Amino acid sequence: MAAWLCTIQHGHYRSVDQFQQDTLYFRVMNDISLVIARNLSARLPFYYGWIVVFAAGTTTFARMAPSTTTLAVFVSPMADEFGWSRTLIAGSVSLGALSSIFISPAVGRAVDRYGVRLILTVSMLVLGVAMISLVWATMPVFFYMGFATGRVIFHVPVQIGTGALISHWFIRKRGRAIGIIYLAGAVGGIVTVQIASLAISHWSIGAAWISLGGLVLAVALLPSALLIVDRPETIGLQPDNQPPVSSEGVVELEEDSHGETDWTPRQAMRTRALWVLTVVVGVLFMTQAGISVHVAAFFLDRGLSLTAAANAITINAAVNAFASLMWGAIIERTTVRVAMTGLMLLSAACSLSLLSVTSEGSAFGVAALLGLVAAGGNVIPPVAFASYFGRRSIGSIRGISETGVQVGQMIGALFSGLMYDLSGSYAAAFITFAILGLVGALVVNSSRPPIRAGEMDSVGLEQLPRDGN
Repeated sequence: MAAWLCTIQHGHYRSVDQFQQDTLYFRVMNDISLVIARNLSARLPFYYGWIVVFAAGTTTFARMAPSTTTLAVFVSPMADEFGWSRTLIAGSVSLGALSSIFISPAVGRAVDRYGVRLILTVSMLVLGVAMISLVWATMPVFFYMGFATGRVIFHVPVQIGTGALISHWFIRKRGRAIGIIYLAGAVGGIVTVQIASLAISHWSIGAAWISLGGLVLAVALLPSALLIVDRPETIGLQPDNQPPVSSEGVVELEEDSHGETDWTPRQAMRTRALWVLTVVVGVLFMTQAGISVHVAAFFLDRGLSLTAAANAITINAAVNAFASLMWGAIIERTTVRVAMTGLMLLSAACSLSLLSVTSEGSAFGVAALLGLVAAGGNVIPPVAFASYFGRRSIGSIRGISETGVQVGQMIGALFSGLMYDLSGSYAAAFITFAILGLVGALVVNSSRPPIRAGEMDSVGLEQLPRDGN
């Protein structure tokens, strides 16, 4: 996939339709998906955008095959069978994050230029093949190649592509649509862990990798190829299946037909708002990585049994799933500033609460809080960036901003490990994360949406269209 992305050329914007006219393949595939969408849209009693949500949700479900929670199931068996250290195995996660930093901007441009359907379809094919290829990964270099490729898919094209896709199809109901997407992802995390555990227990490590790869291809490949249409206007629909919203009283840079402000990537990069969001979201994911990678070991250090630690992680995943819908409803009814401030304060409280874990009950409570924060981190940023910068170039803009997420995840996991190695405790790391969360809350609470020089300083996110239901 990386080689294919390297074919992306800089220059003036080319629309998805223009690009798809260049080759017979893209014309045929595009025509098939459009025929399916138009026929289904005419027959369905509900908005076709929810079919798009379903199709995108299958990719978010499938991307959990190379998640850190899934990898955790393999660590001990692989260490025993191949004689690899746990540090060596975990290094594949860092390699995936490092690669994602460089690939993310290119994927963002590809999403805007070539369309989400193509990016997600190719990504699911690559992910399925990468997972299956791990059956032959008996040497570290081959394991790194396969699993790091899966991590790149996990981090970049699915994250950026689904966010851009939902931003195209929904404005008023963007929050709940994103919430459903990440509900599917949370369910996928539970399913992939269970499949991997059962396959390893009853057959072998190789059978587990084949099972995960087969799951990806079976669940996500055809829906992403056949059911996704990049924009509702292509099949004669409007975002939310509603008339364009009124933009009366809103001072805007460049407006689409639905009252949203559209920014180019270059314009967005000149705003303070983009970098504030990028850094704050990066801090949020640094905290999440610094906790989630080590939380099982931390619970064991606190005297919990392995079973209790596993139960706590299951609680985390379950809360993450249902809290995705909650955060989707919240972001539709408040501003980005308020939602992000609340999320960063919750993250700080969660980091400190880890120090109070002394029993199974307290571990389960903290695990639930961790799931709540993780769900907010998944749902709020895609809505925030789309609310600030519009739909037109959201892929490219998210490609830029996601580098903050990757850097944060790399630093977080390493920082917690370093603090533990130096002091024999995670306390210093968790306290640091709490302080950073408080600082992030203060910064984002004092920030404003992007506005041009000369525009009204009073323009706020409160004026952006939102669901009034």
